[in-house]
Amino acid sequence: MNVQSFCDYLKKSNGLPNNPKNIKDICVFFQRLKEGIDKGEPCSLIIGEYLYINIASEKVRKRKSSATEFEDFLEHSMGGKVTDNESRQNLQVETISGIDPVVAAYISSNRREKIDIIFPSNYGVTLKTSVPNNNEINMGSFAREALFKDFLTPQEYGGERKGGLGSKPQIKATFDKIKNKGLWPKFCERFKTMVNNVYVDDMVFVIKGGEAFEIYCISGKILRETLINAVQGGPDKAIEILNRYEGNSIRVERNKIISKGSYVKLDFSSTHFVQLRKVFVHLAKIEQIVLENFGFKKLDKAEKEIYVQIKILMEDMRKLN
Repeated sequence: MNVQSFCDYLKKSNGLPNNPKNIKDICVFFQRLKEGIDKGEPCSLIIGEYLYINIASEKVRKRKSSATEFEDFLEHSMGGKVTDNESRQNLQVETISGIDPVVAAYISSNRREKIDIIFPSNYGVTLKTSVPNNNEINMGSFAREALFKDFLTPQEYGGERKGGLGSKPQIKATFDKIKNKGLWPKFCERFKTMVNNVYVDDMVFVIKGGEAFEIYCISGKILRETLINAVQGGPDKAIEILNRYEGNSIRVERNKIISKGSYVKLDFSSTHFVQLRKVFVHLAKIEQIVLENFGFKKLDKAEKEIYVQIKILMEDMRKLN
């Protein structure tokens, strides 16, 4: 079943909101979906099975395509639009005054890369998906050149590995250089400016756990406060959250961030799903019988139209199952 066909199920289900205006609306969407699954509502179970097969299952969850599937899911189910490279370039970024123009340019560039879906209400979110044993969140580009400008030379803060910023100890050593120069308060202001202007959107973070689909809806305001408070506490406190750079992207401690969000868990191992999958098995048998006994005989015009309709339904069923 493709995402657009899947949306027809959503339109038939009661109480699933679309066109969200804030992170609470998105959380309500998943909470109501969970309630429908727990009650065994057929529509909710079909939606859940779609999420399991295409995003959460062990077979697909490590593929990049599963992240794209989740973007498509929210785009179609909640009336949004996935931002591609072209639309990201056209996002409005407020003028950042009172700071170095080079730093401002990096901030604007980093910010445009963050938003993943925009809804008709003009509300947008960042989407992140991960697997249970990954304890980091890739927060995306957070330019070293802007963060350390005027505090350390490129030789002093180094690259991702050598020199560097590729681990907690390396980041701690780099931060200590700034503190030992007496520049930590000013550095905190730079970090605050960057965080407040780069991570402007709320975040939906999903752990694809095979038989479980865990959704965390995190306020951008709380996310920013969490990062800023950590750095303002000094180098030791900062590395409780900031792990390392990889490329020009900063990695942070997952649990320190998601613990701040609202939590919804979809359980794909319930007896309701066991029963649903039995139905799909029987439908597959019906498909085989239809194709073997109806697909190879000479058909008149009316029979051909019926056969085509059956074939389309069977193809959609195979995509779901």
